[in-house]
Amino acid sequence: MYELVHRYAPQSPAGRTAIAIIGGLLGVPAFVLGLIGLSGNVAAGLLFLLVSTVILGISGQLTLGVVRQANAAPASSPQNDQQIDDANETPIETLRRRYAEGEIDDEAFERRIDDANETPIETLRRRYAEGEIDDEAFERRLDQLIETEEPEQRKTESERVLE
Repeated sequence: MYELVHRYAPQSPAGRTAIAIIGGLLGVPAFVLGLIGLSGNVAAGLLFLLVSTVILGISGQLTLGVVRQANAAPASSPQNDQQIDDANETPIETLRRRYAEGEIDDEAFERRIDDANETPIETLRRRYAEGEIDDEAFERRLDQLIETEEPEQRKTESERVLE
């Protein structure tokens, strides 16, 4: 039954939990009505008991699936916490920390520091010089960069590119 329920259930834990809650809210009253109905109309009581048992069974299987997903998820670790801290650092701070911790060597550190201190136009010029982009892409991107800069910077950057 577990596989059948999870084939048609939503994949997200929130969706499965919501359906399990709704199933519980419908299944428990149906079960009570079935028990009460057994004293009066046995056929109706048995029908309510059958329906409530199926609904509660599906809800239980969904809950079990959510618990299994939660248990299978990786626990919070120092590495995950470090990734959260990295998001609050500037790229230069992250680079300096990684260098201090020995994650990157001297050459990579110097190269990345130089890259991080480049202006967008300097980066574009370097990529063009290294052959990463062709003439057409260089000109198109240069025009975009010049258009998006402040008016007082446009002239100076344009002059620097033409040098």
